[in-house]
Amino acid sequence: MEQENFDQKIEKPQSSLKASPIAMTLIALGTVFILYQFFGASLTFLLFGGLNEANVQNFRLMTLISQFLFIFIPTLLFARWQEIGYKEIFKLKAPSLFELALTIIGTLALQNIAQIYLYVQDIIIPIEKLGPIFETMRKLMERTYSILISAKSPLEFAFVVLVVALTPAICEEFLFRGLVQYNLSKASNYKLGFIITGVIFAMYHTNPFNFIPLVALGVYFGYLVYKSGSIYLSIIAHFVNNFSAAYLYYAIGSEGIIPNNSLALFTTMFFSIAIFIASIYIFEILHVNKTQN
Repeated sequence: MEQENFDQKIEKPQSSLKASPIAMTLIALGTVFILYQFFGASLTFLLFGGLNEANVQNFRLMTLISQFLFIFIPTLLFARWQEIGYKEIFKLKAPSLFELALTIIGTLALQNIAQIYLYVQDIIIPIEKLGPIFETMRKLMERTYSILISAKSPLEFAFVVLVVALTPAICEEFLFRGLVQYNLSKASNYKLGFIITGVIFAMYHTNPFNFIPLVALGVYFGYLVYKSGSIYLSIIAHFVNNFSAAYLYYAIGSEGIIPNNSLALFTTMFFSIAIFIASIYIFEILHVNKTQN
């Protein structure tokens, strides 16, 4: 009898990953980064060589497959080691139509702010003055991106949307706003969790020229999940951001429309910021009321 009571008091030791959300985050991010950025990219290069217009469809297909194989599936596997289920980790809660509308409006406003910021950043800090390495790096990144998202027909554009908008919206959000944000929030607090996740999200994209806008987008996506308890909102926001950029490139050959005079630029920036703040304010009121009810 005494032995049974003694055995009941002994708790089973947790694995190091379950016990340490920081360890889970670092190992998951490191694994996904190596698999996707190195193994996936190397495999694509070995199969098809360098990216060009002749083999772009193969690159798109490999990008699509790699995102599911090397981001989405590992994320689900790591989540299985957690002490709670998928529904709690990934916040699989259906949002309301009003939440969806606010999310779309806020995302478009923030995207407009980001485009104007990048335009001003290029004026204040011209890339060519930073050195030839940075200029070459940026030209290479712009060339790669332009080839990947360029489409000559509606059918090709639909495939581009699948590759650069829908798939990353699902795979990256499950990784960052799901697994990573859950663990970082557990290790610190919810607000710090989604802020740090947003910074890591920007770093993951390895684009130093767009780092600040990527941080802003990442933090906003995390905020949506934090306030609503629904990852579907960040998936929608991520999709809207990528889709609108791809559509503008398809329609006019540019990711954004920047006003060509200072007054129009200032006015656009002012209204974009006002709309974004208003969407956040309404979102806050909406969820305060939900909490009270």
